[in-house]
Amino acid sequence: MSSTNGNKIKHDNYPTPTKVIKSLVNRLQLRSTDTFLEPCVAEGNIYYSIPLPEAQKKWAEIRLGVDYLKTKFGKFDVIGTNPPFSLTCEFLEKSLSELKPDGTLFYLQRLNFFGSIKRLPFWEQVGLPNKIPIIIPRPSFVNGRSDSTEYGWLIYDNGNRFPLTPNGISHLRTGEY
Repeated sequence: MSSTNGNKIKHDNYPTPTKVIKSLVNRLQLRSTDTFLEPCVAEGNIYYSIPLPEAQKKWAEIRLGVDYLKTKFGKFDVIGTNPPFSLTCEFLEKSLSELKPDGTLFYLQRLNFFGSIKRLPFWEQVGLPNKIPIIIPRPSFVNGRSDSTEYGWLIYDNGNRFPLTPNGISHLRTGEY
C-alpha cells in the first residue's frame, strides 16, 4: 500500500492483515495439484495461509534477495500478493504472463488505483479483473489505524477457484466490526 502523505515505508512493505487474508482464503478452492506463487512474500502472511505443500509453492521478496521482476518463475495455477503500490502495473503484467490459462490471480489494491487516467492504457492492455471484492471494514496497515481509502482484491478467476465470489464488484467482510 502507499502512503497518502508521502511518508512511505521502504519497498512499500505494508504487510497484509491476517483477517483480510483469511476472509479471502476461506473462499479460495484450491485443487490438490495447484501450484502457488507469492511475488512479494514480505513476512509471509499470504504465503503461509495458502494450504498447499511447500513443494508446490514459490515466493519472491526483494528484501530477501529475490526480485520478482527480474526472476523467471514459469507458470502457476494461483498467484496472489499485496504488491508494492508503485510497481503494481509491472507486477500485475508479469503475474498475468505467468498465470496458467485456467489460473487464478488475486492482488490486494486500493480501489482508487482504477481511477488514474495514466493507467487507462494499462487496463486496456491487460483487461480488468472479473471479480473485485471490496474489503469491509477498511483494513489497517500501519500502527493499527484504518486507512482513509477503500481496498479490494483484484481477482482474475479463470479457474473458478473463487466460485462464491460473484463476478463484478462485491463486498468481502473481514469480521472486524
